[in-house]
Amino acid sequence: MKSITLLFLVIISFCACKTESDKQSKPVAVAETKQEPSKPYSNPALIYGSSFGHCFQTLYRNNQFEQMICFTSNKTLKEFGKEKVLNYYMNKFKLDYELGKLSNITTKNGISLLTYTNGRIQATRRKLVIQCSVENDSVKIILESLVVSPFE
Repeated sequence: MKSITLLFLVIISFCACKTESDKQSKPVAVAETKQEPSKPYSNPALIYGSSFGHCFQTLYRNNQFEQMICFTSNKTLKEFGKEKVLNYYMNKFKLDYELGKLSNITTKNGISLLTYTNGRIQATRRKLVIQCSVENDSVKIILESLVVSPFE
């Protein structure tokens, strides 16, 4: 019994001892990294894994016309009026064809041209160009006219 008690005291004394380096070391503070808030709609080439053209087409296919207005440029809304553009999206606008992969982006004077070279309209390969610009940290479509297929 004495040997077990002695062994127990020796183990406790070794565990309680601290070396000089343990006493001097201070806990390392984790560096705080400040992340800027993400702006997922500011890059026309990549919005949650898709391009802007595909995201806008998804809104069209799901009949989210009010949301489409939110992604329409102020220039277009001033030129045609919000009600007229909303009516256009609901009744006349067509974006129900296959866009294919985004092939090229060209930016000039703040306007980006999204080019889809493998678009398919009625089984015919077409080049489709979508004009857009970045306004208030989100990409917005620019419509030059309110025709049925404005991107052909």
